[in-house]
Amino acid sequence: MEPRFTRGEYWLLGNVVEDEFAIGALMDSDLGLHLNKKWHGLTRASLVETLHRLLALGLIYAKSEATGFISTHEQIKRALDEMKSRDIDAVGKEKLTFYGLTEEGGVQWEAFAAPDWHRYIKEGFQMVDGSEYGIWEVVCADKGSLESYFESIYFHYPIEMSLASVAWDYVAPWQATYWKQLEGAYRLRFQARDAREEKDAEPPPPPGMEYFYSVWCDWQ
Repeated sequence: MEPRFTRGEYWLLGNVVEDEFAIGALMDSDLGLHLNKKWHGLTRASLVETLHRLLALGLIYAKSEATGFISTHEQIKRALDEMKSRDIDAVGKEKLTFYGLTEEGGVQWEAFAAPDWHRYIKEGFQMVDGSEYGIWEVVCADKGSLESYFESIYFHYPIEMSLASVAWDYVAPWQATYWKQLEGAYRLRFQARDAREEKDAEPPPPPGMEYFYSVWCDWQ
């Protein structure tokens, strides 16, 4: 049977499909703007009850960097207030409470959202010390989707790419997210640098890069 979620429950589950999220940030009034999607619409009291229900069902976990895993109403309330209190340790690191999907939560989210993980794209960029070039890495289980994404990068990012640095390989298994592992995926790496000052005009762009991120899941 397909799982049944309230709108708030599904929002909270979908919000952590790719990465864990700070519980205190759920109280941000501009959260929808920051995430570029519709706000969860839950009051503080509703957030406490919804998070507690998801925790009790074993669909999510919540862990404080200061005290470890949490599960009670009072602990959730304190976590929601963390962005206000800013508990800082001796080295200046903020101690926050994050929540994420459990294995069962991921299974139930997938049953409803029906994602196509074969077309899921993950990218990262890392600067190289002493160089104006950085290393760009893009991974996808479908090579055709990855090639299309690579061809579109020029239209959406003001970069100068080192074509000699382009390298393909295959990663098996592939840890697509913190909770989801696939049998394998194609990985593309290349060096690039910021070229915004060197571009006088932009060519007409193809469909936005968000297209590549949306085709893997119809229910985000």
